[in-house]
Amino acid sequence: MSEWNYKSLGDPNYFKVIMGQSPPSSTYNDEGQGLPFYQGKAEFGLIYPSARKYCTNPSRIAEKDDILISVRAPVGPTNMVYERCSIGRGLAAIRCKSVVLPKFLLYALRAIEREITDSVRDQGGGFTSIKRDQLKMLKVPVLNIDEQHRIVARIEELTFRAEEARSARQKARTQISTLFFLRRREVYQSLLSDFPSKPLGKCGKVVGGGTPSKSRGDYWHGDIPWIAPKEMKSFRIAGSSEQITETAVSESSATLIPAPAVLFVVRGMILARYIPVGVSDVPCTINQDMKTIVPNEDILADYLAHMLLGANDILLNMVETAGHGTKKLETAAWSSLDIPAPNIQTQKAVIEELTDFQEKLAELESLQRETEKALATFQSALLAKAFRGEL
Repeated sequence: MSEWNYKSLGDPNYFKVIMGQSPPSSTYNDEGQGLPFYQGKAEFGLIYPSARKYCTNPSRIAEKDDILISVRAPVGPTNMVYERCSIGRGLAAIRCKSVVLPKFLLYALRAIEREITDSVRDQGGGFTSIKRDQLKMLKVPVLNIDEQHRIVARIEELTFRAEEARSARQKARTQISTLFFLRRREVYQSLLSDFPSKPLGKCGKVVGGGTPSKSRGDYWHGDIPWIAPKEMKSFRIAGSSEQITETAVSESSATLIPAPAVLFVVRGMILARYIPVGVSDVPCTINQDMKTIVPNEDILADYLAHMLLGANDILLNMVETAGHGTKKLETAAWSSLDIPAPNIQTQKAVIEELTDFQEKLAELESLQRETEKALATFQSALLAKAFRGEL
């Protein structure tokens, strides 16, 4: 590589760096009005990002084929723009002049992603970012166009089969997840027509949540799970990333909830897509964006959670938009949701059937994680080889 020609991203003959800037939140929407609006890595895909938000009054614009780089926690991940879009302060766009292929720059930056991340690791304060001047100092090789085309083609040829395997597993996971969703809904509707029902709010003891003061050291780092919506990524919740103390439970708004209990989210932007529901198998506390139902003796926690997921589309229709665009599921709405109330034996049969789906989905998710990890390792090694001039 010593003979390769290296250029900094700040060299105007080769690149243009555009730092993102977030427009007023009042200009955001979910209805596709204006330009797609990307704020950070959360919207990144393998190559291209997926829009969750749109913006009618963008502050910074990236053009088709610009390379996006995450500049705020995490620093370094990249994607490529496939259409004109607005970018927030978590991103920067790098525009290539005619002598550089955008895809070549994308792979060149990915080859040094760890180096970029490590360069800001010791900033302190728990939040990393890279500034414009630091970004412009990064150097990448610039070869003649024919050689850039050759390297890009070779990288994509070698990754094609690995991507095929990943896509096949992702497709299988999506299919079983869709079938699971449809079966839950079908079971809910069938039971509702065959058995008496009761309002969700009458299915057990309803418990709210709260956040103990972060300034009180004696409230945190205990052994009682404190669950926030970000923990609600699976049906079974056995713990959390944060724990509070007994002192926090006795003195703050946090309430100890016995197990098993059904947890669900009632406030947050995630409610625009689905209502996260799970079962806690250990005594826990929750934050203020969630509710919990400790079921009565005549209803099983797993059964109740499955019913909530089966009625997810009904609950979504109850979601309202509060101040600052926050989505909220009002107590009066969710507590009146009809829950079929068959005998315990029937509930157990429902749990057994739906657990089969859960186990298959969990197996596919495990395989998918292994595939993603193997693919990331392969791609990292491949890019290192490519930008050592060994392809």
